[in-house]
Amino acid sequence: MEQVLGTAIGIALICLLLSIIASHVQEILASFVSSRARTLEAAVQKMLGDPQLYAVFLGHPLIQNISFRPPKFLKIAFFSEDKPRPTYIPSPLFSKVLMAALVIRNDAVVTDFPGLVAIMPESPLKAKLQTLMTGILHDPEACRLAVEQWYDSTMDRVNGFYKRQTQWALLGLGLLLAVACNANLLHVATKLWDSQAARDQVNAVAQMYSCSGGPDCEALRKDYDRARRTIENNLQTLPLGYDLSYTKNYWRTFNQLDTAHNETRARHTLKLLAHWTINLFGWLLTGIAVSLGAPFWFDALNKFVNLRIAGAKPPKAGETQG
Repeated sequence: MEQVLGTAIGIALICLLLSIIASHVQEILASFVSSRARTLEAAVQKMLGDPQLYAVFLGHPLIQNISFRPPKFLKIAFFSEDKPRPTYIPSPLFSKVLMAALVIRNDAVVTDFPGLVAIMPESPLKAKLQTLMTGILHDPEACRLAVEQWYDSTMDRVNGFYKRQTQWALLGLGLLLAVACNANLLHVATKLWDSQAARDQVNAVAQMYSCSGGPDCEALRKDYDRARRTIENNLQTLPLGYDLSYTKNYWRTFNQLDTAHNETRARHTLKLLAHWTINLFGWLLTGIAVSLGAPFWFDALNKFVNLRIAGAKPPKAGETQG
C-alpha cells in the first residue's frame, strides 16, 4: 500500500508542478493576445446583435473604466486592432450600461426596461428582451433582474467555452514541457515504483504543497517560481531532463546502423523504435495530465498525502491482520 501511495503521490506532484508552469505560461500568452477580453467581446456582441449598440455600450464611461489595452512585448502589438476591452463585467453593471446604451441608441426619455422595450424597433434584441420579460413588464425591477440572469447564464456558457480552449492550450504546453524537460510519466512511475529513496524524497516535497484549505491554497497552486525551484533542486532522483552522455551514446548507436550487419541493424532498429514509442507515449500522457490543470492535481495530491498520513484502517477487535 505504501508503495502504491508513494508512486501516486509522485505522479500527482510531477503533474502539479508542470501544470503550474504551463498555467503560468498560458496566462502570460493569454494576456498578450487578450483572449479573455476577446471572448467576452464576442459574447456581448452576440447578445446585443447590433454593432452600433455595442459601440455605444463599449464607449460608456463605466465600461471604459474597466477596459485595458493588451500588454506589448518590445512595443510590438500582437494584433493590429489594439483597443481597450474589459475582461470581466459584473451583471449589475451590464444591465445598467445596457439600459443607458438603449436610451442613447433609441433617443429615448424613459429609463426602465419595460419602457425601452416598448419603443425599440423590431430587432433580435427586442425579441430576446420581450421573451425574458414575459409576464413581468409591469415590474421594472423584475425586468432588470431578468436581464442580469440572462447575462449570468450566458457568461456561464462563455466560461465553459473559455475553459475548453484553455485546456487545449494547456495540452499543447504540456506536450512542449514534457519534451523540453523529458518528463515521461512512464519513466517517472517506474522509478518511483522501484526506488524507496525516490518515493521518500517525493513525499517530503509533497508535504510542501499540501494544504488543508483556505486562501493560501489558491496562491500555492499558482506559485510558478516555487514549482520551478522544486523541480530544479528537490527532484534530482527522478528521471527528468536529459543526460548528455546518454544522448551521445544514443546518437553513436544510431550512426552505427549504417555499418552494422543486417541482423544487428534490425535488432538496433527495433530497439530504437521501442525506445521512441515509449518516449512519445509517455510524453503524450504527461501532456494530457497537464491539460487537467493545476487545481485538479493540487486536490489529488492533497488527497493522496492525507490518505498516506492516515495510514491503513486498524483491524477491529477479534480480527487478525492478513
